[in-house]
Order: sequence, then structure tokens, then C-alpha cells
Amino acid sequence: MVFDNLDKLEMYLPLLPKLQKVIEILDRGQIYEQAEGTYTTDDSDVCYVITSYETDTKPGQFEIHRRDTDVQIVLAGSELLAMTWRELVSTAGSYDADNDVSFLDGGEPTVVVNAIPGRFVIFFPGEPHKAKVASGEISTVKKLVFKLKD
Repeated sequence: MVFDNLDKLEMYLPLLPKLQKVIEILDRGQIYEQAEGTYTTDDSDVCYVITSYETDTKPGQFEIHRRDTDVQIVLAGSELLAMTWRELVSTAGSYDADNDVSFLDGGEPTVVVNAIPGRFVIFFPGEPHKAKVASGEISTVKKLVFKLKD
């Protein structure tokens, strides 16, 4: 997991070269006006999703990906993003290959970050993570999630 300010995203290019496409899209400045939905890019290994939802004081299960790296950016509102060790959770159902996701039971968060506009979080394949966690009061969140295929 990587957690940092958006103005430092370029610093992580040596670690994850596909971030170049993320930077290009963010630099266009149109992301805040785009409607909710799933978007493709001219790089078949990079797509993104814009969603809105309310955080929850009793958030759901952890999720884990096998092939995709998530770059999560809150555009409006705030939420807590949680991560735990793989050894602390167990698979709850089958792997959904189309969406590259498995949901997990158990596990207490071992790392929790406050996701607000101007920051980003990267979750790599194999890292159990959970979104939609309320940080005190319920918040409406608009979020951008880039999916970088491995």
C-alpha cells in the first residue's frame, strides 16, 4: 500500500510505470465533471471508475484483487480506507475473474488512512482492503478508482 498526496504521484512512476496514464488523465482536469461510470483509456491496461456513495459506520467485507492494482482518489467527501494482513482474513465465496475480486471474512484493520481530496492510496494485488468506512459522521463520497492491470 502507498498513501500520499496527489502532488507526489509522479514520484512513484519508477515503482508503477502505468501511473503515467493516471497522471495524464488527472492533468486534463476534467475528472471532476465526469459522470459516474466506468471509463476506458487508450491504454488497455488502464481503466477507471467514478462512483458516489455514503460511508458506513459498519462497513462491509475486505476485498482483494489478484491482478489489478487500485489507485483510489477521493474527489469529494472523506472516508477511512482500511487494510489488513492477508493471514488475518479468509475467503468468503469464489473469485470473480471478470471483476478481479474476492471478498474476505474476518480481520481487523491493521492500517487505516483518512482519504480526503488531494490524496491517493494505492492497493497492490494481494492486499486486503476496505472502503466506505465512516470517519465519525456519515459522509457522501465521490471517488475515482483507477484499475491498473498487472
